Amino acid sequence: MARIVIVGAGAIGLLLAARCRLAGLDVELLVRRREQAERIRSAGVQLKEAAGAAAGEQHARLPVRLLSEAARAAEMDGDSAPRQAGYIVLAVKQTAIGAELARQIGCLAGAGGLVVCLQNGIGHIDALEAFIPRERLLMAVTTEGALRLSDCAVAHTGRGTTWIGTAGEGGAEAARRQKKLQEMLNLAGFDVFVSNNINNRVWQKLLINAVVNPLTAIFGVKNGELLKRPEWLPLMRELFAEGAEVARLEGIRLPDDAWEQVLDVCRRTAGNRSSMLQDLMAGRPTEIEAINGGLLALASRHGIELPANQAVYRLVKAMERRPDA
Repeated sequence: MARIVIVGAGAIGLLLAARCRLAGLDVELLVRRREQAERIRSAGVQLKEAAGAAAGEQHARLPVRLLSEAARAAEMDGDSAPRQAGYIVLAVKQTAIGAELARQIGCLAGAGGLVVCLQNGIGHIDALEAFIPRERLLMAVTTEGALRLSDCAVAHTGRGTTWIGTAGEGGAEAARRQKKLQEMLNLAGFDVFVSNNINNRVWQKLLINAVVNPLTAIFGVKNGELLKRPEWLPLMRELFAEGAEVARLEGIRLPDDAWEQVLDVCRRTAGNRSSMLQDLMAGRPTEIEAINGGLLALASRHGIELPANQAVYRLVKAMERRPDA
């Protein structure tokens, strides 16, 4: 069975690693901090399932290494067989994907590995493509809910659905390997589907994030609060309409109920704090550059302005620089 290498031990990375290991899959976790690696090596990953038949706590023991050390070893090995097979699941935030991390992922993927990108926003595929052929890059969209409780503990807060699809031109072999990944993740208890229009799904999620994330971050509220304040609804609609226009210019066909999906996400995740709000609360950089900033960059290429997106982008960027944000 092909090895799954998960890069990043945030909420989704820990959830994937634990569920895959508990299902008996060949999985390895790569992290960036030595302290976290040592804690996971010592205690394993504690998984708390919130509901369903699997509700309760389980512990998963699995191999863990530093990303830098794993990439260095892969680079020294050359195109050895272990690097040619398997899947690299990139579960870091979009803000982490720079030239050096992209190079490291390229070393890990070698001549045959598929890289699965779970990032919000847009732009990371272009960065990775400098080191990995586009046909070996898979885009993924997930609605799984997870909350990292510590360096080695995660709560599975809500079951969702995950879609995967190639970022480039596929083929019979690419389709076979996507199907294999789907089967392995299904075995781990995830609802995973291969999508032939993954770019459209990425855009649907982008537009949802472009509305929900910056507003919850600016107002300091949970997702469901956005629907309780009627005066916020016109701003939500304006952010969405601007994003939908960029999607149209990019040749993306959104579903007829795309706006309703925004409202539905607010309802279904009413008690959740968006990742952007969590980042501000923790003093971390947000993904505003890849979400609303990504829309602004594309709008500029098309010669149009997005005043609502520009406003929330500037506000979040200003709040990132405040230590008390």
